[in-house]
Amino acid sequence: MELKKWWHNAIGYQIYPKSFQDTNGDGIGDIQGIIQHLDDLKELGVNIIWVSPINESPMMDHGYDISDYYKIDPSFGSNEDLEVLIKEADKRGIKILMDLVINHTSDQHEWFQKAIQNLDSKYANYYIIREGDENGNPPNNWRSIFGGSAWGKIEGTNKYYLHLFTVGQPDLNWENPELREKLYEMVNYWLDKGLGGFRIDAISHIKKDWTYENLPPDGPDGLVTAWKYYRNAEGIEELLHELNESTFKKYDSFTIGEIDAETPEQIEQFIGENGCFSTYFDFFHNKYCIRYEQYAKDPIEMVEEIKKELFARQELIKKSGGLLTNFLENHDKPRAPERFIPKKFINFYSQSLLGTIYFFLRGIPVIYQGQEIGMTDFPKESIDGYIDLATHNNYKELLEKGMSEEDALRLINIDCRENSRTPMQWDDSENGGFTDGEPWFAVNPNYKTLNYKNQKEDPESLLNYYKKLGALRKQEDFESTFIYGETIQLYSEIKGCLAYQRRLNDKVITMIANWTPNVMEIPMDKPINELLLNNYKTLHVDQESMVFQPFQVIVFQ
Repeated sequence: MELKKWWHNAIGYQIYPKSFQDTNGDGIGDIQGIIQHLDDLKELGVNIIWVSPINESPMMDHGYDISDYYKIDPSFGSNEDLEVLIKEADKRGIKILMDLVINHTSDQHEWFQKAIQNLDSKYANYYIIREGDENGNPPNNWRSIFGGSAWGKIEGTNKYYLHLFTVGQPDLNWENPELREKLYEMVNYWLDKGLGGFRIDAISHIKKDWTYENLPPDGPDGLVTAWKYYRNAEGIEELLHELNESTFKKYDSFTIGEIDAETPEQIEQFIGENGCFSTYFDFFHNKYCIRYEQYAKDPIEMVEEIKKELFARQELIKKSGGLLTNFLENHDKPRAPERFIPKKFINFYSQSLLGTIYFFLRGIPVIYQGQEIGMTDFPKESIDGYIDLATHNNYKELLEKGMSEEDALRLINIDCRENSRTPMQWDDSENGGFTDGEPWFAVNPNYKTLNYKNQKEDPESLLNYYKKLGALRKQEDFESTFIYGETIQLYSEIKGCLAYQRRLNDKVITMIANWTPNVMEIPMDKPINELLLNNYKTLHVDQESMVFQPFQVIVFQ
């Protein structure tokens, strides 16, 4: 098989470094901890690792507030450690991606400090600074994505800076060509070090609609979440193409944009043959959770909605000719089993079913740390158990809407992104083998039984099943079909059954999943020539039908 691009056969793995592996006892994961587990990731079939932010930062938003683009934060190690990681990963056929955060900086960044010290300096034009109204109020009533006003007041003035995220993350002014050149220099600095590319954070927000009038409030705070004014705003593609031409394209980099597209035209603009990025994450399933009231009584209805959207997205990407990045989990969402499987049915079968469904779709599969062993949420008994500013802001908003503390905490425990940030559970020793010190965030107590070491030694474990997923996807006879083949939905009329074929020329591979806790009979449309994967030991087949056990999934040709 000849790949059209070097990254087309990628299996990705996202590392949230704070929680991956601590090697110096300070309770925070570090770059040396990633190096320590490169062989484990190679065994998993991974050939691209995305490392969440490790640049110098005051950590108001866990590294997504960068104070120095050219330095690694000391809590993670040094610039030299990163260079070792790149070289050691390369020896194993693995490319490293950094998280590129260029919609905003930290308010501790030298540029911002110079801007607020002298509002007439060139640095003030690196950010979006506007005069408040005649009453000293912010320029408009936009709400920050993290809650509260999107405008931070500059002390001693009537001027405000825009921050779509936390107050400590002032947005950069992408309309300023000098600022853009500074960013491109920085990007190329890291690519020169041998990085494989970047996952590009919040990039859909770099272009703003400069219509600043107040909008009708959508909440009791008098503010409004004004997505159309600062997400994929008209003209963003010009900025993105310039970014690509000035940086990524020169190095044949692999880039994942945190962006969304709803039409074939948008997809072509963002990730087509002449697009701005290699790919982007398909977020379509983010809005679904089995614990939401509308799905709790009828989980299969959620499955039906997911089916409809999933195959619509596969059809969109087919028309564009690009590849999406497919995922179940990331650092911003609760764990997948808690979102997609009723609590009493979370087990090896349901978790392996979820992994199989997305692993063989058209696109690049990415595993989030701990997903391969089935790590689960760790709900807290008090809001004080959480650290994240956005979590506390969300809790405060729920209380302001009249919700009781008990109900607000229940919703936070369901939706909180910190559920995916608990430390990695490597073994059954203290703190799950994550650290010898005091962990920065509480380890899920179930590490005693749910851990990497136990699963590595168990041939029937979820970890070893994920290794089978990776090996099958890269098997020479099938790799081209999984990468470039058409996705054709099957059995759409059977509720709770999610099935598809991947077809390329005369090669056809079929995936069928019973996403229910019930036994399901499925008509036998074509004979099974070779069963490639089965999360059960058996499959009952006769001439007319197949009988699937609860959460059984198979792949065959």
